[in-house]
Amino acid sequence: MKTIFLYAFLLILSIPCKSQNKAIDDIFNKFDGKDGVTTVNISKDLMKLATQMDSSDVKAKDLFGQIGGVKILTFEKAKPEDKVAFDSMVKSLNVSDYKELMMVKEKDNNVRMLLKENQGKITEFLLLVTGGNDPVLISIVGSIDPKELGKLSGCMKMNGFEYLAKLNKK
Repeated sequence: MKTIFLYAFLLILSIPCKSQNKAIDDIFNKFDGKDGVTTVNISKDLMKLATQMDSSDVKAKDLFGQIGGVKILTFEKAKPEDKVAFDSMVKSLNVSDYKELMMVKEKDNNVRMLLKENQGKITEFLLLVTGGNDPVLISIVGSIDPKELGKLSGCMKMNGFEYLAKLNKK
């Protein structure tokens, strides 16, 4: 009986997380395969393999072990209407469960860094770049030490990750 109550309680706690993840997944699914849009999905299994590689960079291995997955969506060569649709979907996201780490408005770009925490660990990190020529959405999930998140900018050489380097300067 206790097990049933425990599962029910955990299910209730997970509903807000799933609905936000679904909204993020909906954005990825809408633009997946469109011309000029790049979608990258790095699974937990690949992260696990990265930790097992013979590498002298122990810090990178430790960081990769904390990440449950990374999804990246970029619009470098996308049609203008796809960029507008992306901006609209991002604006409609319910981000009330997230802490805002940083907001930067420069020229046409709006950059927002948001995270969800549980017991001092980052469970979800979102990087949203909207309004400019190169919109970006990066979603990182896992159980990540906040001190380690900025190090991803050096590990991932992809559009959007340069904004993570700004976290190291905070």
